[in-house]
Amino acid sequence: MGGFIGALTGSLIVFAWERYPDISAFGPLGLAARMVAFVTLGAVAGITIGHLRRIRTELSRSSAAQLQAEHQIAGSARRLKESVAERTYELEHARNETLSILALVAEYRDDATSEHTERVGEIAATIACALGLEHDRIRHLRDAARLHDIGKIAVPDHILLNKGMLSAEEAEIMRTHAEVGARLLRRSSSPVLQMAAVIAATHHEWWDGSGYPMGLAGERIPLVGRVVAVGDVFDALTHDRPYKAAWPTEQAIARIRRGAGTHFDPLIVDAFLAKQDSILAIVLSREQQPAPQSSLI
Repeated sequence: MGGFIGALTGSLIVFAWERYPDISAFGPLGLAARMVAFVTLGAVAGITIGHLRRIRTELSRSSAAQLQAEHQIAGSARRLKESVAERTYELEHARNETLSILALVAEYRDDATSEHTERVGEIAATIACALGLEHDRIRHLRDAARLHDIGKIAVPDHILLNKGMLSAEEAEIMRTHAEVGARLLRRSSSPVLQMAAVIAATHHEWWDGSGYPMGLAGERIPLVGRVVAVGDVFDALTHDRPYKAAWPTEQAIARIRRGAGTHFDPLIVDAFLAKQDSILAIVLSREQQPAPQSSLI
């Protein structure tokens, strides 16, 4: 730094001498005063430049530290995001397993594979897609629809597995599964199970008000109940049940079409028919059985 100041001072003196060639006329005292002024100016300039260099160095270090901190924050945020995603996947997987177990409980005695509940969920989601429902609601509906018959756990085997016509008393007991399922499910705070409770309570209601358990009609029946009603009936028709053989798909589709305006919401039937190819792919998991001997569902 001292060399720099000296060089700067010398340069200033040369500059002054060239600028004022008659500087000797100022006399020794004037010349000395001016030389001191130039030296002082050089010292100030040197100190200022030194400060600027130090400031620049500190700024450079500060920028590097800031950049490093930003990298660390970004890394922490990435790890946190990955951890949240992993935990979310684990929770979702656990939720799906729980729903699968509940669905299996609902169908264990008359469908030990729980395939009916899974198909109804897929059919309901397909219809909901045709209706233009938002993605999250479709996803919830797919899961919730699988629990539509969970109330069957309260129905005695001699009624649930009856291969003939039920008596009026037995039919009344069978119908209690809708209310029982709703009571079991509505205690949960889960959005999926809350929707499942609505579906359990309303998927046997008819558009014309002749269904059960509440005799609701038209749009008083929640949309999810109206959707699952179509999916449940169609899958039941196209697969074996204790009381009937599977229907051919053409006959089952015709039954759904005829039910528009009486059993089913016409809008839901239209959505079903618009997606019938996709729905047939869901239900046709095996070769169809011969036509049934009875038209009862």
